[in-house]
This record gives sequence, C-alpha cells and structure tokens, in this order.
Amino acid sequence: FTQWMLAPHTYAPSSIGDFDGKYRFHGNYRNQWSSVTVPFITFAGMAESNEVDKYLKGASASAGLIYDVTGDSKFSTTQLNLGAGYKIDLPNLLGQVRIGIQPTITQKKIDLSALRFDNQYNGYFYDGDLSTGENLPRLSRWYLDAAMGIQYSKNVNDKFKVRTSIAGFNLLSPKQSFFNNNDIRLDRRYSCQMNAEYQLNTKIMIQPGIQFLNQGTYYAFNFGSLFQYDLSKTEYFKQAFFVGTYFRAVDSGDLILGMDYDRWRVALS
Repeated sequence: FTQWMLAPHTYAPSSIGDFDGKYRFHGNYRNQWSSVTVPFITFAGMAESNEVDKYLKGASASAGLIYDVTGDSKFSTTQLNLGAGYKIDLPNLLGQVRIGIQPTITQKKIDLSALRFDNQYNGYFYDGDLSTGENLPRLSRWYLDAAMGIQYSKNVNDKFKVRTSIAGFNLLSPKQSFFNNNDIRLDRRYSCQMNAEYQLNTKIMIQPGIQFLNQGTYYAFNFGSLFQYDLSKTEYFKQAFFVGTYFRAVDSGDLILGMDYDRWRVALS
C-alpha cells in the first residue's frame, strides 16, 4: 500500500499489539488503473487485541484478511492470516523489543471466461464459440505460508521516539504454479523500515519514515514524512490533521492527507 506506515500488518508482524488500548482495527483500500483498464483493487483488514495479556504477560493476537483482484481475468489473491506478538521491555529504559509471527492460508484464482485468445479468431473475426486451445491443469491454488518479524523502539526523550523493524514473508516458499510446475515457487519477501516521531512544539509533530523491500530480483525504496497539526482542545479528545509526501526511488511519489478524530484515523493518498 502507498500508506504502508498505516498498514503495519502487511510489512511487519512484529507490530501486532503495538498500540495503546485493548483493540485496534485496520482497513485499507486501493483502486488503481481504473481509467485505462479493469481496475486493480486491493482490500486489507485486520483486528488486534491486547487482551491476551491477561493470560500471558506481554502477548497480543490478531486476525486479518487481504484480497486483491486484477485485470479481465479477475486474477485474485485471497489471504487469511492469524498473528501473535510478544513484547519485551528492556531494563534501564533501553527501549522495547517486539517479535511477531503470522501464519497464513492463501488462495490464488483465475477466470478465463472473459479472455480472448488467438485460437478464437477464425480468420475473419473473433468467435467466442471456438476453443481457446489453452489447457490449464488448475484454475485455483491454495497454500500455507508464514511471516515473522522483530521490532525495536525507544523513547529517546519526551519529544523524540524511534522505531525500526525487519520482517520476512513467504518463508515457506510455497508452490504457486497453475501448471503444476513444482519449480515455480513464491519468492521470499523481506522488508526493513524505520520511522520516528518528533514533537516540534505543542502543536506540530513530524513523522519521517523509510522502507526497503526485496523480493527475488526486485527492490523498492520508499521514503518521506508526515506532518501532523494538533487541533485538540482537551487531552481526552484528540483532533488533528496530517499531510505528507512519500516517494518510491526512481519512479513515483504520492501525497497523503488525513485526520485523527478521537480514536479514528482516516487518510487518502
């Protein structure tokens, strides 16, 4: 997601439970390329709970869903995950370490009915009654996988907090071929990110961040910052808006605009 810092379960299992409160809910929606083709749509949702701490000190739990569908073939990926986190407060105010694990079950599916193939042209025009000539052994595939991560955070002083994490996804390198080719496996994905919060004054907070991603031969480097302005009239009811820009090295950038209202946070990019 563009707002990766607001979708922690997609890049850092160690973020599970890293919030003040009993429960936290996320919802992310992305719609791309709708003006030129069939939209690429992604939705992600997650629920977290720190109530597990009653039974195991420092523990937290989560459950999530990610759904992605692209193109005329309605090629979709549906992922269900459960997660567990554990925090360790270091002595002498040295900070906090969090670890997380996220087992997942995934289905990938494709629909060929809306696609057209060369074999369906009869020499004059397209004839949908002709055979496609394609023979896929399967049109869907399920697999199990897992992700793990570790995070370190520290309140340097009253104004400055820093957090960094690393994570690995697709750790089981599952088989994913629709042609039953067992040599085609899902590459492991690695992420490393660092973000910070600096209270410039009573009203303004600066929240810079960087992220590095790697999967197979592909890399991405994201960097930028959010700037938050506090409108709250009382410490018991938060009101703030934030704006910022993030860039992906070499090819793109985006604008993020959002607001905090009590316990809600909403943003667009």
